[in-house]
Amino acid sequence: MSTEELQDMESRVIEAAKRVFVRKGYEATKMGDIALEVGISRTAMHYYFRTKEMLFDAIFGQLMDALLPNIGVIVSEPTSFLEKIPKIVEQYTAMIQANPLFPIFVVNEFNRDPEHLYKTILKDPEKVKPLLLLQKQMREEMERGLLKKVPLVYTASTLLSLIVFPMLARNPLTSAFFEGDPRKFEDFLQERKAFITDVMVRLLTPDETQTVKNE
Repeated sequence: MSTEELQDMESRVIEAAKRVFVRKGYEATKMGDIALEVGISRTAMHYYFRTKEMLFDAIFGQLMDALLPNIGVIVSEPTSFLEKIPKIVEQYTAMIQANPLFPIFVVNEFNRDPEHLYKTILKDPEKVKPLLLLQKQMREEMERGLLKKVPLVYTASTLLSLIVFPMLARNPLTSAFFEGDPRKFEDFLQERKAFITDVMVRLLTPDETQTVKNE
């Protein structure tokens, strides 16, 4: 088997694992379930990934690799956090659109076993470094009066809910508002980016009293 064929099959296995994990949850999923989804034998399955833990790590590695390098580029730009918001919204929206099962998978796993998910994410601390730098910039700008002093948990949860919730409610939203047309839903996601940016900028822009006080 050539390297290209091997990579193609590994990608197929990872995509199948995402679907099965979403349907059954990590704990209830067996390697045989994933092999059946791919259409290969369980023995062949072990040639690509020996355990479902390895598959879980591969899924998260793939998603983190898709998102964090781009976030790292945004963080390194010499711009204010408010100026970074449109690009952050763009990157997160693009990542979730490219991986529509990801939000459901993550929410399921956070509810089932948050510690396991945290450990998976933190296996490579370098990968989360851009997010920590972004957090540091926010704190510094809040102290300097460039951002409103909003608790970081409020900021993160507001941003994530605005981006992620439509994907979690994709089917009912498409049926109720877009005549069951998935293309209209995708258009809605594109148009919504400007709305999300506006909400976040309004949330974090200091009011006049705070600005005057810090000058």
